[in-house]
Amino acid sequence: MTTAEGAGAGMEEGPDDGSGSGVDDGGSGQPEAGGVDDGGAGPDESADNGGSGADDGSAESGAAGARDKRRLSTVSTTLLGLFLLADVVFVCGALVTLWPAVLATVEPGADPTATARWSPFGLGDWALTADTAMLLAVVVCSALGSFVHAATSFATYVGNRRLYASWLWWYLLRAGIGVALALLVYLLLRGGLFAGSSGAGATNPYGFSGIAGLCGLFSKQATDKLREICDTLLSTTGDGDRDRRDGLAAARNGDPGAS
Repeated sequence: MTTAEGAGAGMEEGPDDGSGSGVDDGGSGQPEAGGVDDGGAGPDESADNGGSGADDGSAESGAAGARDKRRLSTVSTTLLGLFLLADVVFVCGALVTLWPAVLATVEPGADPTATARWSPFGLGDWALTADTAMLLAVVVCSALGSFVHAATSFATYVGNRRLYASWLWWYLLRAGIGVALALLVYLLLRGGLFAGSSGAGATNPYGFSGIAGLCGLFSKQATDKLREICDTLLSTTGDGDRDRRDGLAAARNGDPGAS
């Protein structure tokens, strides 16, 4: 890879892109979360080292030493790793206990008014309707997909010694972002805004749960899809900001485009 190619590879998408491009969105040194671990040489290192892509662990210069101070401390890294482990244990346990209730209320042939009991980790005894069970399944599955994304990023950058403190909140908020996106996509699917998704047999617990997991795993693509829907539904023919301007005031200021 040439120097120009190495520099260009490090300035595209942020860590919320699950495409695996391995790039840096703000020059912060934290490349994309799905980046490939090539043995300690990340794409941002290619730009730093003249495109060589190599990190031999040798003594670094003063500039490199200043960059090292941005890394997350060992204690914070350990706590973040334990948080991710607790997250996956909680999410998987919730899904295992929730799924029988989902099948009992949502599968074809189930009584529309039927309820199922759910006792997550023995904490309470909840009566779930079909809609409530599906919403909970979407939440849990999207959180599981978000964990996959966050844990892959965490393991990659800890191994490459590129886990910077500035990305801590990204990891902490990752599950919440995935859950919110999955709920929006689920509501759009159930509302029939995507062709072929409405009707009596539209509620497929496996299909919706899988889509929710993908929304958590690939949040950037889900966001792009929602933006595409918004652009289609709320498209306009004029420039609203320009139309609302004071035409006389703009003319007095010498704006040739004022009417």
